[in-house]
Amino acid sequence: MKDLGINNKVIVSRDDDGMRLDNYLIKIIKGMPKSRIYRMIRKGEVRINSKRAKPRSRVHVNDTVRIPPYALNEPKTNFSSVRKNDLRWINNIVIFENDSFLLVNKPSGLAVHGGSGIHLGLIELLRSSREKRNEHLELVHRLDKGTSGCLLVSKKKSKLRKLHEYFREGKVQKTYLGLMVGKFTQTVYEIDQPLKIISTPENGRLAVPDDSGKKAKTKFFLMEKYKNSALFKIEPITGKTHQIRAHAKYMKTPLAADHRYGIQPDQIVSEFGLTRLFLHAESIKFPGLSSTENTFSFKSKLDTKLVEVLEKLRSETHQI
Repeated sequence: MKDLGINNKVIVSRDDDGMRLDNYLIKIIKGMPKSRIYRMIRKGEVRINSKRAKPRSRVHVNDTVRIPPYALNEPKTNFSSVRKNDLRWINNIVIFENDSFLLVNKPSGLAVHGGSGIHLGLIELLRSSREKRNEHLELVHRLDKGTSGCLLVSKKKSKLRKLHEYFREGKVQKTYLGLMVGKFTQTVYEIDQPLKIISTPENGRLAVPDDSGKKAKTKFFLMEKYKNSALFKIEPITGKTHQIRAHAKYMKTPLAADHRYGIQPDQIVSEFGLTRLFLHAESIKFPGLSSTENTFSFKSKLDTKLVEVLEKLRSETHQI
């Protein structure tokens, strides 16, 4: 990469002369999944000398390649490459711990478990950092890789069974904070739309509206309205894969920086510097795990980068 200007335009160097566009992007955008790269090209977000291109198009020395801002502004931390001896940070994400479970504030960009090309997920990293303890660490539930916030990890098989029972019986209450892009005329939205999981070459697994799919219900409560977006408190009544993201898209108001379900180019990304999915698991509440325990209730802090975006949005709204 020869040069990167303020408009996210890269000048092709002599060393990269003749490379296919897809291979060139894989080289200069470290850590981005290939599926995302092909999707950017297909949508016209990547251009060679201001012209649309195909993955097999060739780049040549001094060509100008335009790359969408979010692709180069995403956090560079590659959690999947973290080594076992570099886990000092993991204690900082633990919100609460007792003999039964851990409650952590999962960072955005960290998968909850390994697989699909990811060598280490949160559960593997936790086990590595606590391998000298006599614990049986297991995920109680999951969060998408891009979602941050409250995540339960059990320490005993008996407690894992009990927590799973609470989830099945609807005794676990979770709330999320999500920034949704669009115009809103209501303060409360209730989406009761079944979802079906399909598999696509470009996006992988997708949850799509389908009346023959599994029941999925989500409530959205307006908290703050901005010029072309709004902050919502979100309560998933059911817990299906990608439910919140799919229902936000179903409303035609997708979550900000949702590169799988959102609309590109994303105004919040390009104008306000958002570099991650704006979805945060803010709170979780569930009954005690024994007759002597009271109800557990926890909250996790919003990522400072998300707070900064909200401050920018508030500032713009006040200027209108």
